Amino acid sequence: MIKGGTKRPEHGLSVLLVDSDPGFLSQSCKLIAEDGHRAWGAEDLIAAANFLADQTPNLLVVELALLDADGADPLGDLRARAPGAPTILTASGPPGERLHAFARDHDIYGYYDKGHGDDCLRLWVSAAFVTARHAEMIRQTRHSLRQLLEAVPELHRIQSLDEVLETILGQVNELIGGESGFVAARASDPVGKPPIEGFTEFPQTIDDYVVTAANADAYPKGATVDRLKSVPSHLIRRAVDERSNVIDDHHGVLPLALAEHVLGLAYLNKPSPHEHDVDVLQLFATQAAAAIRNAALYELATVDSTTRVFRKSFTLERLRQTLKLAWRKGFPVSLLMLDIDQFRELNDVHGHITGDRVLRHLGAMLKRCVRDSDIVGRFGGDEFLLILIDANRTGAGIVADRLYEALSSERGMPWPEGVPRLMTSMGTATLGPSATSPMELGFPDFPKVVERLVEEADGAMYQARRAPKGIFAGPTLDWADFLKV
Repeated sequence: MIKGGTKRPEHGLSVLLVDSDPGFLSQSCKLIAEDGHRAWGAEDLIAAANFLADQTPNLLVVELALLDADGADPLGDLRARAPGAPTILTASGPPGERLHAFARDHDIYGYYDKGHGDDCLRLWVSAAFVTARHAEMIRQTRHSLRQLLEAVPELHRIQSLDEVLETILGQVNELIGGESGFVAARASDPVGKPPIEGFTEFPQTIDDYVVTAANADAYPKGATVDRLKSVPSHLIRRAVDERSNVIDDHHGVLPLALAEHVLGLAYLNKPSPHEHDVDVLQLFATQAAAAIRNAALYELATVDSTTRVFRKSFTLERLRQTLKLAWRKGFPVSLLMLDIDQFRELNDVHGHITGDRVLRHLGAMLKRCVRDSDIVGRFGGDEFLLILIDANRTGAGIVADRLYEALSSERGMPWPEGVPRLMTSMGTATLGPSATSPMELGFPDFPKVVERLVEEADGAMYQARRAPKGIFAGPTLDWADFLKV
């Protein structure tokens, strides 16, 4: 029979008392509940075992007389059902040598003599709870460290800044829990550049952090954190100013900082109530901030800041890698070169700011119209180069038609009135798979392949100025043309 079960406060602990004396159980459960904890009582080992099938208390208090069973280990069975819970034995009278031996063999935490009164029981329970708390914190720390060790490689793989922030959101949610949350990056300086000598550095403000990864509609992507009504701005400001975690029952804010730079913020609504290891969270925050910096530096090196597509050098490097793979695997590769008609006149009439808006809009549209596996790069000025993987001459033509239709159906252009509808010229060139195996052909001159394929696509683009719809399909080249002698 189970007795007690008094409700405990949210941060209290729990104890199961196993004793054949109903009066002792009732009184002890009441005392423990008065100290802010939850207590249950079981009058025999069977009732205790049944209870432990569904509940796991933080402490076991067991009557010694119930454990007298020849050839059996009833205490071991109970402790297996409540792993890690300290055990206090109870009896009347001082412990004898038999009890000392039993305590050594079973790692007993303590012994309570019922004749010593209620205060003594309270002291034993309080001391055991301290041990239970420490043991639980050690388990949580080990678990968090395992999570951190698993998270770090994922954080530091080469990926975009947006992907890094999505990864951070998932990992911080595993570390501290929460119903919903977001990760925001510092818009003005995600790298954390050193201050320029002689210039006064402005303090970091929360309106500089933009939501980039979120798992709830309450945190719209692109919003600055000071605009989020459901997030207390004073907590965000405190976390940024002090560069320290702010976690309570309702909110959790982790500043992702490297040295004096807070490069990002992680926020979780209603984090889990267990105690959080400050050192583990700090270590995670530092690793997350380093991942943000690495991703931002990677983007600076590979992504064009105006159009948000890849830079020319990175695009050509990806083309070299793609051609090497195509040579081994035997699939076609097509290039599509595109530029904007009368772009110089557009800049002269409407200004370079409008010209940049046009380039940015076109870059975003190009990425929407191709597959994730394809590469979109800025080749220079108003020219773009698309690498279409496993696409033959017909496939390249389909992509060109798709781009033409997308441009023709544009509505609500993001630039001032008076700017004409965007017109482009598109040329394609293809390198088809050879009928002969690569080993029989020999090793090709890959730099020559890149140069020739780009030249053909560029020439086709200029031919497209006089072609219907501004599209011209260039030749299909063969690997045999590029073999090293």
